[in-house]
Amino acid sequence: MKRTFAILSIIMAVLASCQDEISLNPAASLFSAQPEMTDTTAIFRLAVANVTDSTQAISFPVVFGGTAEPGIDYKVSADAFVFGGESPVDSIVVTALKLGTDKTISMSVQLPEGFEGGKYLTSEFTLHDKFAYISFARDYKMLTDSTDIAFVVTDKSGKTRQAKDSIEVFLSVNTGKSTAVEGADFMFSDSTRFVIRAGATSGALELKSLIPEPVEGMDKIVLNMRFSENFGAGEVSEMEVGMLDGKWKALEGKWLADTLVTDSVYMKKYWEDACSGYDQLSPVNRLDEINIDSEFGFDSFFFSTFMYYFTGETQMKKGPVIDLELTDGSNAPVQTFLIGNTNRYFSKTEKSEDQESYIGIRLLPGEEDEQLMDLYVIDHTSRSFMPELEAGGKYATEKPVAASPGLYLNLILKKE
Repeated sequence: MKRTFAILSIIMAVLASCQDEISLNPAASLFSAQPEMTDTTAIFRLAVANVTDSTQAISFPVVFGGTAEPGIDYKVSADAFVFGGESPVDSIVVTALKLGTDKTISMSVQLPEGFEGGKYLTSEFTLHDKFAYISFARDYKMLTDSTDIAFVVTDKSGKTRQAKDSIEVFLSVNTGKSTAVEGADFMFSDSTRFVIRAGATSGALELKSLIPEPVEGMDKIVLNMRFSENFGAGEVSEMEVGMLDGKWKALEGKWLADTLVTDSVYMKKYWEDACSGYDQLSPVNRLDEINIDSEFGFDSFFFSTFMYYFTGETQMKKGPVIDLELTDGSNAPVQTFLIGNTNRYFSKTEKSEDQESYIGIRLLPGEEDEQLMDLYVIDHTSRSFMPELEAGGKYATEKPVAASPGLYLNLILKKE
């Protein structure tokens, strides 16, 4: 009953423009400037007034326009409204055949002779969006033994939303971009299929390493997703996974600063009078620390000079192994990691536009089962301590630009 009264109210409103002057001429109008929308349909309704004989069928042909193509992007239930007669048609339903095209559909009503037009004779709308968008939670992860590959449900703008109905998501390996081989180097622990249940906002599948020591150059996994065409690809439609030696699992935890190997005394001895600002390299503070979580999230709290370099939380990304000359003159392989939120100028007053830098890390045994992190800051152009190095062209032209003695900073940290 409420719906009947609502429809009658709409009919009276849309036909009001025909009744400004007292007139008994027949009139017709669409209910509104836009149709009634459902998930996949648009419903146009026609109101007719001042027609006393409903036994005679009166046809109101419609003309469709817009950027969408009939039969390809949409289909319609009728090409005319029909008032009266044995088979009246007071609504026309447009069903979307493709979602998320951003194409438009317009409909214009053609009036029979003797009819006046009401408020709305044309109506237009944009074809339906995808039901939801599926995105990887992030575009990169590192894998030691196992890791969860997470994906989220979003709207078109990337905002997280709940799944209205169940969504099947399938993960696949992009063999053209991957260097690691599924089944030999890694595997999906249970399945490549996941069902995001109605009301949920995310899901995850576990990826497992099959080799404890991946070979460099054969350690990259690239993943894609597949789902129903009623859903769209979100902001992150492809994900890279870098395989790591299992020993790097030990990075997880809190690391406390112990010794700055390349302190101001070392640097002054190395460069002598060629540089200045050695006092800008402050000694390590016992409160200096680095925290690395199970997902290789990197966070730091520094009170010494390093506070001007490490400026915020970031994610570690596997880089190449480099052969680094150490402070004692020997050489050693060092694993590099790319991180963000760095100030490459090492300055309190100047901020580098480029905030991505490489750091180098070795894990060393300490006394009585202590674990030591041998950290190398190998990618900066200091404008505080020893600014003459940049002016004199001492830094390399490609990253990491400070990967040689006298340029890098070497800090030893102990695991708490």
